[in-house]
Amino acid sequence: MLGKFILNFKLNNTHAFICTVLLIFLIPINRIIVSIKYICLKLWNMKVIINELGAIKSGTIDLSKKINIFCGPNGTGKTYVAYAIYGLLKSKIHVGFNRELVNELIENKKAEFKINYDALKNYRVELVKNFKDNLDGLFGIGTEFAKQHFSDSSVNFNDTDEDFQQFLHSSEINSKILIGKFEIGIIKNINLNSLKLELLDSTISSDDIEALNVYLNSTIIDFLATYPITSTYILPVERNSIFTFSKELSIRKQEAVDHFHAMTSKGKVDKFELLFNKTTRYPLPIKDGLLVADDLAEIKKNKSAYYDFASRIETDLLNGTVEISNDGEIQFKPKQSPKKVLPIHMTASIIKSLSSLVVYLKHIAQPNDLIIIDEPEINLHPDNQIILTRLFARLINNGFRLLISTHSDYVVRELNNLIMLSEKNTEIEKLRTKFHYDNSETLTKQDIDVHYFNYPKKMRGNKQVIIQKIEITDSGFEIPSVDAVINKQNEIAEELYYALKFGNEDE
Repeated sequence: MLGKFILNFKLNNTHAFICTVLLIFLIPINRIIVSIKYICLKLWNMKVIINELGAIKSGTIDLSKKINIFCGPNGTGKTYVAYAIYGLLKSKIHVGFNRELVNELIENKKAEFKINYDALKNYRVELVKNFKDNLDGLFGIGTEFAKQHFSDSSVNFNDTDEDFQQFLHSSEINSKILIGKFEIGIIKNINLNSLKLELLDSTISSDDIEALNVYLNSTIIDFLATYPITSTYILPVERNSIFTFSKELSIRKQEAVDHFHAMTSKGKVDKFELLFNKTTRYPLPIKDGLLVADDLAEIKKNKSAYYDFASRIETDLLNGTVEISNDGEIQFKPKQSPKKVLPIHMTASIIKSLSSLVVYLKHIAQPNDLIIIDEPEINLHPDNQIILTRLFARLINNGFRLLISTHSDYVVRELNNLIMLSEKNTEIEKLRTKFHYDNSETLTKQDIDVHYFNYPKKMRGNKQVIIQKIEITDSGFEIPSVDAVINKQNEIAEELYYALKFGNEDE
């Protein structure tokens, strides 16, 4: 996010400061796009440890898993943990300029970037510190409230510096970085500690040079620090309202109002501080969603490599297409009446709920993204929940990682089906064909971690949630709280049925 990226700049002179201020408006941070192909000789293992976050005592989330599933009763901190992971990985820290690298790249169209593992270690430390310092912005709360309720909260990486260094050292990378409107190729060979950079555009302007000076060094270090996750995208539970009310809730509009009140107040105002001050009116995931909504006209110009996944959602779930107008408005064209164009607020709830996912896959998605979705089943009929779950399998088998929080028994059952379908035997193959499952719609039990959030029953008066990892067998997994409710409901229904049928026979 641009606000956090700029907020940590350490500027050495007035010229650099002015250039940076101008670039705030010229080059939005969401235009920095990285695509990656990699080979790793050492198994990647990035676990995030969370302590004292709201009601949660502690928990560990392994982001090397293709899919992490959060489940459990309401009010047990699942959204807090999802927000914490998003806040940690979304942070951008500026680490200083590397003008020699930029000059070499411009002059020779090629350059070598030597990986400084101490710099990467420090960067990861700064990410953790930045998370702690910005909890108010992450949750959309006041600074004093954050200090009062989250003073002991922490999030950290648990892999050692040696393991992380060995992982990068043994990785082969072939990537592209898009800064502004021009591309830079990045190549790393196995067991080397340097990157080969190549400028892929023939012409470059003075504004482009300043963009490189400001962003290139930090972008590469940020990319390596959380490798191979290129970026993190979140779809909060409020997503069905973001596009509908984006104009009324506009971040830029709110910041303009805040700045106006500050400038017209009687108190003394530091204009430079005001320029970098970002609103904490909304939690970070909602604010980032609103920034996307504000920038749709620009985002529309980019076509993602995963456009076809969005088309699958439109065909199988929406029965129409989600489009962005030239003015940056979300519209929907029904399949039955393709000449009709409906504004988003006049569409069905399923379209409002899934439009943000469609836009992401059409225009924003990058290889190896981590996608966080809070309750993907919102507004979906059971059959559509099953279709969406199968699409999730396709996504993670095409390089994405997924973190979802769900209460849906239909989603859980379908995940279990996909696990069983991964077994290699003749009967399973026959059933896969019978029920029309594609080979990319399977998951192994090694792909998945399931985290159960709940208060421990055996500890009286305990006010802290325990995050328990649920065992996954060859036939899948079970969610205790969901199964308990279903069993109880079946028991009540059975007794009512027999009372209805045979209750008068004793009279």
